[in-house]
Amino acid sequence: MTPAIRLISWTLLAVALSAATAFLVVRVASHSADHHHGSAGGHDPHGPDDSFHAWLHERLAITPEQETKLAPIEEAYERNRALLADRISEGGRNLAEALGKAPVDRTAVDLALGDIHAAQGELQRLTIGHFLEMKEHLSEEQAGQLLQWTRESITHDH
Repeated sequence: MTPAIRLISWTLLAVALSAATAFLVVRVASHSADHHHGSAGGHDPHGPDDSFHAWLHERLAITPEQETKLAPIEEAYERNRALLADRISEGGRNLAEALGKAPVDRTAVDLALGDIHAAQGELQRLTIGHFLEMKEHLSEEQAGQLLQWTRESITHDH
């Protein structure tokens, strides 16, 4: 295998792994973001985020008091999630640009992949931290249900 083909193969593999990680993070994050949208009244009732908000209210029976405590947590999470999603998108654009050069700019590819991976890692930490912070304002039973749903989302069991 020539060095150019090895480089392209490695790059495509790295992109595929990045995409898989991003999918997982976005899937979990998009479900959690709905609670914020629902509380603000600005969500699309047919959008993907509606499922998490509906789940919270139907299955967890969130009280008005809990809703009040969770709202600022959701707002902060959504702001930070959006910033990280923008960083991931920018990294993707930079990666695509680097891959479009002839010859491929290996340094730019590595930098873009590093930026994407760093933002994805931060988003994973933010999302899990967000769930753990939410859990503190739920009853023991509600918290258990939230953590079970989170585990299932990560392993695609639901």
